[in-house]
Amino acid sequence: MAKNGPSFLSSAPGQILTFLFVVAALWAGGAGFFLYKVTHPPRETTALDPADLMLRTEDVTFQTSDGITLSGWLVKGAPKAPVIILCHDLGGSRSTLLSSAVSLNRSGYALLVFDFRGHGASTGSGATLGIDETRDIQAAVDFLKTRSDIDSSRIGLWGIGMGAYAGAQAALDNSTIVALALDSLYPDVASQVDRLGRASIPPALHFLMPVLRAAYKPLLALRSSGVTLAGSLSRLADRNILLIAASDPPERFMEQKALYEAIPEGPQGGKNFLQLKASVVTGLYAEDKKTYDDAIVRFFSTNLPKTAGTKSPPGKGLQVLER
Repeated sequence: MAKNGPSFLSSAPGQILTFLFVVAALWAGGAGFFLYKVTHPPRETTALDPADLMLRTEDVTFQTSDGITLSGWLVKGAPKAPVIILCHDLGGSRSTLLSSAVSLNRSGYALLVFDFRGHGASTGSGATLGIDETRDIQAAVDFLKTRSDIDSSRIGLWGIGMGAYAGAQAALDNSTIVALALDSLYPDVASQVDRLGRASIPPALHFLMPVLRAAYKPLLALRSSGVTLAGSLSRLADRNILLIAASDPPERFMEQKALYEAIPEGPQGGKNFLQLKASVVTGLYAEDKKTYDDAIVRFFSTNLPKTAGTKSPPGKGLQVLER
């Protein structure tokens, strides 16, 4: 009786395929762990009481199209005033924006300050750096349209980092968002993952970034249908937009300057660019914080007038507040 020959796995081709399979599994697993770590920061647990800041608020919840329950505060403004949605960054919460909300509310605006999915008191797990968070903002807009005590036909949005990216994406499909203040906007999710990844791993391991990127970039492109914000900004020509960028790091500043230049100015919209020594993302303190908040109030007072039908003046182009 003839003996069985060696198995395929013990042959040279089989060993090569096994080796390649193990390498691919380790590569995919490492990229998956890396992406999970970047997109699942610890929840911000600080809970401020709006009453401590003399804000009249209502606790609200609303649901997204994919069944996530979002928690927030509706800050009462002047009767029938337009409302501004405040959108925090990755790892933040509605509480992180509450102190900055005071100056806007004193100007008469109603405010919706909420926790993104996977953040604060909202349900869900982790973040997608603006992909799924766009649904959260759409849900916020739909919720505001159910309110009779505000002017929901004209909505402003102030977003930071992830909130800025998701806000710009939401505005592409929602014309009721007429004025956007976008702090630390990024052109696409993959570039932001790269930036957060380099910040989260030791410099000695940065040589692994191209390998990791090759694994997670196709996944992110699939989740976002391959469409980048940078390639869609021309559709916001009819909105009033304020981009806010910190001077440092220089490469991040130039990235945001390029986004500003990619936005065309239409007859109904205008664009502004404010360069500061720092932004909310990079850290603001004392007088820098007051300068920032005052700029936000001036932008919305000009471009989201509290009286419907008031004509907004054209945008003022490039403005530099500080160097």
